[in-house]
Amino acid sequence: MSVNYYAFGPFPGGEPDGEGLHIGQYAGQHRFLMRAHPDQNLTTLSDWLAFLRQPQTVIRAEHGVQLSVEELEATIRERETAGGWPRRARWVHGRERDGYHLDSEGIEFCALEFF
Repeated sequence: MSVNYYAFGPFPGGEPDGEGLHIGQYAGQHRFLMRAHPDQNLTTLSDWLAFLRQPQTVIRAEHGVQLSVEELEATIRERETAGGWPRRARWVHGRERDGYHLDSEGIEFCALEFF
């Protein structure tokens, strides 16, 4: 089972009547996979945390539960110790796929749309 997390607020993709700006996904027994949005300069965990602390920004899991920035960060960091890889394979024929990267803290990001 997986859980996707979204941000809502006064920014592109955050419209309250839309799906929200995708933050990332936790898939059972795997590490948290962050969603990179290079067009909004959201390519590291520290970028995301600063962005999510903006006034009027709301974080919701896909099943409707609202989280604080601190709760989301704890979830992400807790999942970093999970033994599995992220849900989508980063490696194809021994080479890293385009669209994936690790930030300076070792948090895994994907700039491709995923569900």
